[in-house]
Amino acid sequence: MTELEQTLLFAVSGVVLVGTLIVFVWQYIRMNRRDKDDDR
Repeated sequence: MTELEQTLLFAVSGVVLVGTLIVFVWQYIRMNRRDKDDDR
């Protein structure tokens, strides 16, 4: 594997991981907001 291929692989893996994390956090925040709205 060349250095460029390794960098691309690392970049793609990082983007996928960060994207998954952001989606998970977004769902968690939305769930919490919905719970707070129900209390009112």
